[in-house]
Amino acid sequence: MILPFVAIATILHCARADFVYDRFDVSAGLQLNGAATLRECGIVDHDEDPQLREHGNTAALDIFTTTASNSSNTTSYTDGCGRALQLTPPYPSKAGSAYYQSKVPVLTGFETTFTWKITDQSVECTSIVDKAFSTQHDESCVTVGGDGFAFVVHADPQLGKDALGGDGQDLGYGGIVNSIAIEFDTWTNTQPGSDDVFQDHIAIHAAGPLLPNSSTEATALGSWRPHDIADGKTHRAKIQYLPYVEERYFELMTASENLFPYLREGGGRGIGTLAVFVDQGIVEDRPLFAIPINLGVVLDIPDSLAFVGFTGSTGRKWQRHEIIRWEWYESTA
Repeated sequence: MILPFVAIATILHCARADFVYDRFDVSAGLQLNGAATLRECGIVDHDEDPQLREHGNTAALDIFTTTASNSSNTTSYTDGCGRALQLTPPYPSKAGSAYYQSKVPVLTGFETTFTWKITDQSVECTSIVDKAFSTQHDESCVTVGGDGFAFVVHADPQLGKDALGGDGQDLGYGGIVNSIAIEFDTWTNTQPGSDDVFQDHIAIHAAGPLLPNSSTEATALGSWRPHDIADGKTHRAKIQYLPYVEERYFELMTASENLFPYLREGGGRGIGTLAVFVDQGIVEDRPLFAIPINLGVVLDIPDSLAFVGFTGSTGRKWQRHEIIRWEWYESTA
């Protein structure tokens, strides 16, 4: 039986969450992989790993400019007590993931909310040098962090709860098969030939049950949407999957050719709706965007069960990715 939206909303918002991690003071049931760890808030750890800090200092000198990325140019924060789920520390070429240890039902519908904060970004400075006398005339610095994080639903038969993809542009989920990722991408894409966008954005990626997922345009299931992600502020997101097409979200839906294979019945299910809400959109019950999709076709999970959690990564640039609170609600539709 498929319940109407009002009934599902009542179940999701009035019932107790299936699990809640509030500042991760209790960590039972979590599987941490790679660089992921639980970190006490308010701890200044600039000297956490001197070797990595030194490795993070790079300089390239030509006749006119010197460009340096120095991880000591970071800002730590204190905004209350408790712990946070740190997906990556602010060092280069790191990747981490964290999943709920047990598989959970996803095809009948779900809602998850989480709060995140990104800080301690790398800083790139450029010095203008006089060609004749090698004297410095000016220096400008910009904050350039990387790379972002993702909420991931997967049933990779080989990796299971240990699933972790590549660092850098892979955002920790690139390479995981039988998965779908809602990515929060912060990398400033200025390199020639990149098919990614310049600004902070949110997008949905999947490659089907057999192929590895990636953050490239080839797996994007619709248009990306811009939103502040790595501005040092605390943000909140809600991701909702309904086992039917929600007409109220039609005007906010997006699609691409990559989505077409998943717009059919399969896996014992019909087409549903995957919606992403952020910040004020949660209060107003207005998604940033949504897509029509059948998760029963995207994922090969006959029992409806999958692992859910987060991945994150850094590359040549870096930042601290932290999840502060996470709630999960199952639907009984």
